[in-house]
Amino acid sequence: MPKKQIKNPPYNVYFGTVIFLITGFGFMLFNDFGLVNLFHLYQKEKKLFSEVNILMVQQDNLRKEIKKLQTDEEYIQKIAREKFMMVLPGEKVYRVQDEKIISN
Repeated sequence: MPKKQIKNPPYNVYFGTVIFLITGFGFMLFNDFGLVNLFHLYQKEKKLFSEVNILMVQQDNLRKEIKKLQTDEEYIQKIAREKFMMVLPGEKVYRVQDEKIISN
């Protein structure tokens, strides 16, 4: 019995399949829902989470500051002296000039 010869599909079928696969792969990578965009979104998510953590720490510090200002009398005096140059009655203030400023 003679062997049956299997016909190879024409080259345009191979060419069409390759073009279809390359186009599909490119579409999966570069469209709005593609892998490249997904990678950028993950990077943005990491950045936002770190910013949120920094802001939460700042918020916690501010809450502690508020509590100190509401309850701690010594802390209030310290802030009044440093920021507002206030003194208690009977205290004397001595101003010291910097030598660099005087020599100029």
